[in-house]
Amino acid sequence: MKERIPLPAIEHCTGCQACRVACPVNAITMQENNKGHIYPVVDEEICIKCNKCANTCPEIKKPDFAEPQQKVYACWTNDKFNRKYSTSGGISYALSRKVIDEGGVFCGVVYQHPSAEHQICDDINGLYRFQGSKYIHSDVKEVYVEIENLLKSGRTVLFSGTPCQVAALRAYLRKPYHTLFCIDILCHGVPSKKILRDRIKHIEALVGGKKIKDIRFRDKNPDQYTTYVKYTFKDDSHVKIPVQHDAYFRCFVTNHSLRENCFNCQYSRRERVGDITLADFWGYAPKRFKFRSYRKGTSLVIVNTSQGELLFQKLKEHLTIDDSCIMEQAVRGNHNLKSPQPKPIGYDSFWTRYLNGETIEELMPEFYPKDRIPKKSTLQRVKLFISLLLPEFIVKLLIKAK
Repeated sequence: MKERIPLPAIEHCTGCQACRVACPVNAITMQENNKGHIYPVVDEEICIKCNKCANTCPEIKKPDFAEPQQKVYACWTNDKFNRKYSTSGGISYALSRKVIDEGGVFCGVVYQHPSAEHQICDDINGLYRFQGSKYIHSDVKEVYVEIENLLKSGRTVLFSGTPCQVAALRAYLRKPYHTLFCIDILCHGVPSKKILRDRIKHIEALVGGKKIKDIRFRDKNPDQYTTYVKYTFKDDSHVKIPVQHDAYFRCFVTNHSLRENCFNCQYSRRERVGDITLADFWGYAPKRFKFRSYRKGTSLVIVNTSQGELLFQKLKEHLTIDDSCIMEQAVRGNHNLKSPQPKPIGYDSFWTRYLNGETIEELMPEFYPKDRIPKKSTLQRVKLFISLLLPEFIVKLLIKAK
């Protein structure tokens, strides 16, 4: 009798849901564990042991990665409003708008209180809901199936998600489509839904029980380097907490709330599964005056495939682009282009205490204390201003003269 191939253990399962969607008899459900992470559970009484789940799983059947022949850019949209409203340079918005303008559809993530989910959009007026980073695991629902139907009908689809979700979509489809474009977001890791729910309860208690309806995880004020977690309530009032001080954000960026598989991520490398990779361009240092407004929002764009190049070329006239960047610059500012996030030394201790009743606010001073961002000295600011004013070769001559 045929045996069922086991699905990956929690150290490798990404929760991408490719197995669930691929199952022809709906024998797989996604269930949340005590840490607030979802994993597939197989109903053995329904399972017909066809192994479509395992044969679709990108952790078992490894995905194809694009060869590292990428083009690297620092850029932002020339649309000032949408650059401001986006987390970095607004490139995801610009790409999705272009696809919809040409009759296609966009599939990305919206915040759906108290979590996030993937949705399909073909209306430019609805794209604002997809803007901004969502630091929570998105539920893909049935979008893999919906995308397949759209592609079969001849529609162009732009899909945006974490690399594991992009790999899952491609694995589910089982064949390439020339009308499918995929953006993989340079992912720090996937945090716990339980921790976010508890943080929401804490904030609501602080303001006398008012209910939260929306969260912007990195609200710019005034720029990409100065951001806040913005909690908006049903009466449209809000509170804003600097990201360096917010317990949920600190727990996330110090890796305490991440899934176990994030510490073994096969996608944390230069080779990518998306046609285009997008991220904040941390560490970008402009060398020309033209790019002096980089702090208002700069996207890292890595074009990985000819498919990605085709889409990016259509957009260039609407962007400010610094094409002098190299992959080494991107790697320096983005850890996940070279290796997975490290597992914190106190990870297990944190979870033991949290699950025993201590709150993330109570655990913050010990495990992920408030962060202080060093301010640039006057001399550093003067040097930066000079470097933007003068041509690069003159700056190099001045440095050598010293």
